[in-house]
Amino acid sequence: MRRKTFEVLFEPSTGMTEVAEQACLWRSASYFCMSTGFFWGVVINTYFSQQPLAVRGALILSVMLISAAILLLYGFIVHGIVETYGQTGNPVSFLCLLGYTALPFLILTPAALLASRYGMTGLPFLGLCFLAGVLWLLFLLVRSIQVVYIIDLPRAVGAVVLSLVLLYTVFGLPLQIAWTLIERYWNFN
Repeated sequence: MRRKTFEVLFEPSTGMTEVAEQACLWRSASYFCMSTGFFWGVVINTYFSQQPLAVRGALILSVMLISAAILLLYGFIVHGIVETYGQTGNPVSFLCLLGYTALPFLILTPAALLASRYGMTGLPFLGLCFLAGVLWLLFLLVRSIQVVYIIDLPRAVGAVVLSLVLLYTVFGLPLQIAWTLIERYWNFN
């Protein structure tokens, strides 16, 4: 397990190729649950330590389910974009690689623990840790697109950037417009 994690995180060209050849959704799901569960478990258990265990467990479970749904939907969007380019690949292998792309959060769990130990003053560092994890996840996603669909780096980066722009257009832009209208008409400054 340690070797597989190291290869996916730090040698993604060989690690992703090996994982894509032996597609296993259960292993991918367990890596995803372990990575996101440890990261968010540390954050939620530290910041919500006054809450009962059932509340903290429900928060962790809900964050993990929302993260899994977001990653799956994002994977389907990226798969559709890459197939629009005319590249065909094995979607099951791509779904298997999606779970492995969450592994940076497992590596960043000690940094999240350090940030949460400082309470509210550690929130900027926690935000930086989360941003580093997301950027690392996107890098691993680009590498997995290259492995499954056998395309070059510029096309893989283009697919990821186009998918992020589409997601922002669908979800971020309406929220930004709504907030601007609310701010303008009700003067919440």
